[in-house]
Parts: sequence; structure tokens; C-alpha cells
Amino acid sequence: MAEKYDFYISDELFETIEKEFDGEAIAKKYARSKSITDFEEYGKQLMKRTMELSNQEKYRDRTYEVLLEAAKKTGELLFPHVAQRHIEIAYLSVHLMGVLQVEANNAQELSFKVLEEDCKIYQSLKNLISGEELKSLPCQAACLSCLKTVFDEMGFDVELTMSEKMPENGDCFFQAVRT
Repeated sequence: MAEKYDFYISDELFETIEKEFDGEAIAKKYARSKSITDFEEYGKQLMKRTMELSNQEKYRDRTYEVLLEAAKKTGELLFPHVAQRHIEIAYLSVHLMGVLQVEANNAQELSFKVLEEDCKIYQSLKNLISGEELKSLPCQAACLSCLKTVFDEMGFDVELTMSEKMPENGDCFFQAVRT
């Protein structure tokens, strides 16, 4: 009889991260402090915690195990696939989205977008800060810090850009290109 695998990530993982890194809570904290450092630290800690938890045996799904096995054999696939897994877990845990809209996923580039209606932090900020302040998109510091952390922790040299921003485009577009 063939071994039965669970191909799905545990809901407990998503719930744990959501409780620890609630998007509305960080928006409220920023609204009180007006400190970009709050968002930077939030993003960094969100990704560090996501990576810590998602690497635990009890949260490893079959797809992740196969990716790690293939990466070990080939020396490839950690970028972009394993990095993308950590990003997806973090974003799906703290935002209002069901999927991360990945635009490119190959050996040189990982890019994705977050739509305005899917971003819990941005939606919360709309009710907490002025429209003028919202246009400066202070929450981008959280996303950029989160992404920088995953690539730094995994040892990837990437050029990280954010070419679209919600106030102008209705989405935020992130691109990581290997250098």
C-alpha cells in the first residue's frame, strides 16, 4: 500500500501567524505612533516567525518536502519556490486574500501583486489615517522589510523593487530579481 501524504498546509500554522501578526493591529499601532519603524519591524518579525514555524516538522506539507528534496539534489529551486512558500504563508495569514497573485516564478525572478481589496493593513489604514498620509503608503515598509528578510535569511542576492503602489494603481507589485 502506498504511503498517504497530506499535500495541504495546516490551518493551525495560518491561524498562529494571524494571531501574532494581525494586520489591523499593526495599522492601529502605526496610526498612534506614526513611526515607519513599526512597519519595518513588523515585516521583519512576520517573516522570521513564518520561516521558523513553517520549517517545523508539524507544519511541513508534502509539497514542501518534495521541494526541499529536489533542491538538495539539484542545488536549485530554493529560489524562487521555497522563498515563495514562505511569502505565501505570511501573506495569506495576515491579509484578506485566498491566493497570492504570482506574476513570475522562475530561476531569475519572483514577482507578485497584492490587490487593494485583499490587503488588510491598507484597508485598516484607510479608516485610521488621513487620505494624504495614506497616499504616502507607509505600510510599504512592512512588505519590503518582510521580503528583504526572506531573501536575506535564505542567502539570496536580489534586487527588490515595488513598481506599483495601491494609491496610484489599486495594487502593490513586488519584484525580486536575482543579481
